[in-house]
Amino acid sequence: MKIFAFAGLAVGLAFSVPAAAIEHSTIIEHPAGPITADYTGATRVEMKQVGTAGGAGRTSSLKCQWSISLSVERSAQVGASLQARRSMVRDEVLTGSSPGWCSERGNGIDKIVEARRDTLRSAMMAMVAQDRDVILVEAEGARASQRKG
Repeated sequence: MKIFAFAGLAVGLAFSVPAAAIEHSTIIEHPAGPITADYTGATRVEMKQVGTAGGAGRTSSLKCQWSISLSVERSAQVGASLQARRSMVRDEVLTGSSPGWCSERGNGIDKIVEARRDTLRSAMMAMVAQDRDVILVEAEGARASQRKG
């Protein structure tokens, strides 16, 4: 009698979902002048294959664990004097798992991203709100540099 042992399988995959970018623009009033900030968000999907394929007569425990991260690029400008860029990332904005192989699930992830677009937009707006203080500090630094010069 032959005995087959199946080892657990863990494979990680990562890719960007080609969904439309999430964008936002805002103007922040500042003594140095209005600050224009433009934000562009993009999603990144990571998938991890876990479990084992079931042999003849055995149940498969394969499942695909996935998470969607959000990266946001910001470009801010105060008049002609200051241009500042910043990159921000929030990991695991959305997470989940589904039975089977990750290669079979890849096509469904873009549908999940579209269905949960409001959640992703809310996460981006929270990042924008946190970035406001950083922009003001950058503008104050530029303003102080101009006074010294």
